[in-house]
Amino acid sequence: MASASSPTLSSSAAPLAQSPLASRPTSYDFVIVGAGVVGSALAFSLARSGRTVCLLERDLSKPDRIVGELLQPGGVRALSLLGLGDCLEGIDAIPVEGYQVFYGPRSVPIGYPVEDESEKGLGVESVTGKVEGRSFHHGNFVDALRKRALAQPGVTLIEATVKDIVTNASGVIAGVIATEKQSSSSAAPSTLRIEGSVTVVADGCFSKFRKTHGSSIAPTVRSNFVALELIHAPLPAPYHGHVVLSPSGPILLYQISTEHTRILIDVPGEKLPSVSKGELQAHIRDKVIPSLPEKLRPCVSKTLESGQRLRSMPNSFLPPSMQGQTENRKGVIVVGDAMNMRHPLTGGGMSVGLWDCVHLTRALGGARWSPPLLASEQSQPKDVTASAPVDLHAWSHSIRPALRSWHWSRKPLASVINILAQALYSLFGADDEALAVLREGCFKYFEMGGECVAGPVGLLSGLRPRPTLLVYHFFKVALFSIWCLFAHPRAYASRNGEIVRKPGIAEYPSLAFKSLLVFYTACVVILPVIWTELKANAPTFEDVTSSSALDASLRGSDGLNDGAFHDLLDRVNSSLRHTRKSGYMNYLPLPKRYLA
Repeated sequence: MASASSPTLSSSAAPLAQSPLASRPTSYDFVIVGAGVVGSALAFSLARSGRTVCLLERDLSKPDRIVGELLQPGGVRALSLLGLGDCLEGIDAIPVEGYQVFYGPRSVPIGYPVEDESEKGLGVESVTGKVEGRSFHHGNFVDALRKRALAQPGVTLIEATVKDIVTNASGVIAGVIATEKQSSSSAAPSTLRIEGSVTVVADGCFSKFRKTHGSSIAPTVRSNFVALELIHAPLPAPYHGHVVLSPSGPILLYQISTEHTRILIDVPGEKLPSVSKGELQAHIRDKVIPSLPEKLRPCVSKTLESGQRLRSMPNSFLPPSMQGQTENRKGVIVVGDAMNMRHPLTGGGMSVGLWDCVHLTRALGGARWSPPLLASEQSQPKDVTASAPVDLHAWSHSIRPALRSWHWSRKPLASVINILAQALYSLFGADDEALAVLREGCFKYFEMGGECVAGPVGLLSGLRPRPTLLVYHFFKVALFSIWCLFAHPRAYASRNGEIVRKPGIAEYPSLAFKSLLVFYTACVVILPVIWTELKANAPTFEDVTSSSALDASLRGSDGLNDGAFHDLLDRVNSSLRHTRKSGYMNYLPLPKRYLA
């Protein structure tokens, strides 16, 4: 169990020591590239199951990132199933009990649900009786995961930069070539050839090997997060994530330690305003700070004027790709942000990654141990959990089918988080009139409470990963937004100033047309993202020249080939061309090649 408070780990602590040279085997079951959240957790769980693992990381000093700092309750549950729940202890992690959403002068609480009796003990200790998440300094959490991985028998941790992925005489990927980091600057670099039955690439959002080994789809960037670290910020709702719906885009605030609070400011577009010319600072000063709750404005203004470095991170979208199906990429799997990304607005990325570790360990782990099934999983098909460990040397007959099952077993949670993140960002981050109607309707939907909060928060927290529930609530919000157009009072300009009244019958024809536009916009927002989740997206690479590169059974499981997919998208894009000038096409959360 993870405690709610504990002292902050010192940022000046010595870097984690790698495994001594004398204890290193010559070959492994798994070679994992990247010791971030997913790489470290997967190394630990696979080794715990009985596999031997070599974990490679170019820099074992504590990471310093501005995202990956809030773990939803669903992610905490996955961490517990992996046996890593104690990694939330001793890192000054802060309890997260839900969210508070601010929209102008109004706000609405969105609390996490009461913990289910059947699944108590599979999260963190809670004094409120509700499920909880945790927020923390990213580096402290990763450091804790790395230490647990290093202490696990069967894991070899090496500080080295992977230069290339290598193949054997049969054309199967058999490991990596890496340059080991030297303790002395005068020492010559040591080149290592590390062999393994399966190579796992988990090198993050800026992956070096994604394009060549993991995905045929290029990530798209719709905005950037700009971050500041506030000290003793007076948050209106302690122990809650704060979402501010500002005219310039969503703003997130949450504690990351007893003293520190992170503010993430969404700035639309791939390119940020200039920092050297003061443009970004002016944007925050003029457009962001006035939208914050009043009690927070002095703290953010003071931090901005102090000259604290403005740090940024691109918000990328990358649909997941089915791994292990390409004939000339046998032996390699790409996981984590290297394979699947979504806008971090919902804070679900680490939950997806940790559950991927759970499902992958069940699929490819050894005979010694496997992550237990939740009560909610007992009735589900257990095709992912093999009755006997798969043969890591039989790629076509054992690993490929296991990876195909893994791809679809991860879908309920991953697709909910992916679709929810992209859809909510379209609603919260756009200045289009139809999207503004949906944004207003979404906020009023939350204000009604009850199932209007319980359903969405179950999806957001990762505790109820049901795609049909997501679609139900999304279109319920869309229809409710349309109803609000007719039934709710609104402000009208008059000779005597502004008056607030309900629309008259004479306005109904124009509102009916606007309603069609709102519903059409809702479809444009969510359906293309759903479509990317329904596809396998099995990658193809430039050196694949024949149709035999994909397993024949994959074509049967895919449902639609690429030609049919592109034909459908061509028809969708054709019907939307007249909306380009109004900017709707900018909200389609699809890779650019689909919108060409």
